Amino acid sequence: MNEKLEEQLYQRYPSLYRKKFLYGFSCGDGWYTLIDVISELLTKHDQGIYALQVKEKFGGLRFYHYGGDNYTSGVRRVAEMLSNHICEVCGAQRFLNRNVGYWSTLCAEHRDKNSTVDHPEIDISGVADLGLGAAWSRLAVILKESADQYTEHHRCPSVTFSISKENERLVIKPSTDDELIAGMVDIVVGYANRIDECSGAVVVNK
Repeated sequence: MNEKLEEQLYQRYPSLYRKKFLYGFSCGDGWYTLIDVISELLTKHDQGIYALQVKEKFGGLRFYHYGGDNYTSGVRRVAEMLSNHICEVCGAQRFLNRNVGYWSTLCAEHRDKNSTVDHPEIDISGVADLGLGAAWSRLAVILKESADQYTEHHRCPSVTFSISKENERLVIKPSTDDELIAGMVDIVVGYANRIDECSGAVVVNK
C-alpha cells in the first residue's frame, strides 16, 4: 500500500495502529477502503484492540490483531471473505481469486493474461427479490453464506436477515443478537455504504 494511504490509517486510528508495522501494510491499494471500514469498526468497538499485521495471504486480506471478542471475529472473518471479491490493485468488485503461480485477487485489467479464474461468479439470483444492485447483492450472498457456515459449525439456530435499502443506504437487521453475527453484518453494511451498489466502485465521500 502506498505511504499516503498508510499514513491516513495511522492518523485516523491511532489506538488501533499504536504499533506501526515494520513493513507497512503488506497489500495493494485496492483493499484500502475495506481496511478503513475494519479499522473504524474495531476502534469503535474496543479501544484496547491494536493491530499486529495487515497483509495479503493466499490472495485474501489477513488482519491480525491483539485483543478482541466474538464481534471482532465476525468483522475479521467476513472482511477476509469480502477481500476475495475485491481487486487488490484497484478495488474493483466482482473478480475472484486467480491462479498465476500464486494466489491473487485481481480484476481483468490487472491480472496476468495467463492466469485462470479459480472460483465461479457469485450466484445472486437467490437475493434478486431484494431489488439491490449487483455489488450489494454479492455482499448479501457473502453475508448469508458466512452466517450459514457459522451456525452450522456451531450447531446454532439458522439466522435470517431483513435486508433493505433506505435513503440510498444498505440496512441489514439479523434475527439474532449474537455478537459474531453483529460483526459480520457491520462489516458488510459498512463496506456497502462506501461503494456504488451496482458496480462496486468506491464512492468518494459517500
